[in-house]
Amino acid sequence: MNKNTENNNKTLVFHDTFLYKWGWERLIMMMWKALNSNIASGFFDENSFDLRKNNFKWEMIEVSSPIFKSGFRHIKLKLAFYFKTKFLKNYDNIIFSWDCTIAVRNARKDAKKIYYCHTPPRYLYDQYDRYIKKINPVLKPIYILLAKLFKYLYEKDLEKFDLILTNSKNTQSRIKKFLWKESEILYPPVDTDEFKYISQSDYYLSFARISEIKRVDRIVEAFKRMPDKKLIVIYWKNDPQKEEVFEIGKWCKNIKFITLEDNSKLKDYIWNSIATIYIPVDEDFWMSPVESMACGKPVLWTDEWGLKESIIHEKTWLLINPQAKIEDIMEAVKYLSPEKCLEMKKDCISRANDFGLAQFEEKLKNYIK
Repeated sequence: MNKNTENNNKTLVFHDTFLYKWGWERLIMMMWKALNSNIASGFFDENSFDLRKNNFKWEMIEVSSPIFKSGFRHIKLKLAFYFKTKFLKNYDNIIFSWDCTIAVRNARKDAKKIYYCHTPPRYLYDQYDRYIKKINPVLKPIYILLAKLFKYLYEKDLEKFDLILTNSKNTQSRIKKFLWKESEILYPPVDTDEFKYISQSDYYLSFARISEIKRVDRIVEAFKRMPDKKLIVIYWKNDPQKEEVFEIGKWCKNIKFITLEDNSKLKDYIWNSIATIYIPVDEDFWMSPVESMACGKPVLWTDEWGLKESIIHEKTWLLINPQAKIEDIMEAVKYLSPEKCLEMKKDCISRANDFGLAQFEEKLKNYIK
């Protein structure tokens, strides 16, 4: 626990784990900057953001010990969130993010408790069948039992929140469908001072997490079949499917894999790309494509719910079949020529301005009040 004795803040943002450098973590950082709040997490992994380098100056509370970072981590974290979060009683306002909702049981009854639901846990709800297929048959009965327990606890915990916020109409619909709860939309923002048009180079960019549900493997396979088109894939050290995707593209001179030590450099790659490619399964509204538009770069996306809330087809984005077959990706990339993308630049920037940081901060502060 790192303390600043000058901090009298009674607001806390609690995110389950700082394990990656994804949009979730970037959103949380925008929250504490807007609120000047303290921050708590299960742990702050060395491969995620170094908050001190991002000018964090308040109290940082790490709930678990290093042994929680591997081996049955999910179960251990839930136990830590329940037994090691008595400090929540010190706060008047608490925003809970992602999968730490069990900790709400340790908040004061009179505290304002807000849950920012990025999505109902997908391993328990809409993607349950996909997850269970990957489980060893011997362990499957244990997984089913634990999933039922976690689902029960999660739904009981939701009763203790004063307000549920979410990131999109798509997620709002999931919350209503699976949890029978009302929620309010607070769109993730983009900092248009940081993400802006600079220039156009000669590559397309993927900067989604490399995991099965993000389908980066299909993007790499598509460019493997288009040796005249360059692709840069940004990945993070903890991405679960990276070795498999590396194998697909390892002999391809037109495909380059890059990991970033400093997330601030991400915008440099977006700034200079031709377009970005983002084709996850049934994704919610998310920050990465809006950041791309703010840089004047159109996005190749699938024709589904979620991010369609932020786009204008063939003006800021190009929508392809939801199945995202390799042939669909190839055809779309050929359509998104450098010349075509420059034509779309103005509309991209204009649309991204609708999701500015100032609007987000004002709405967030009003929810706390």
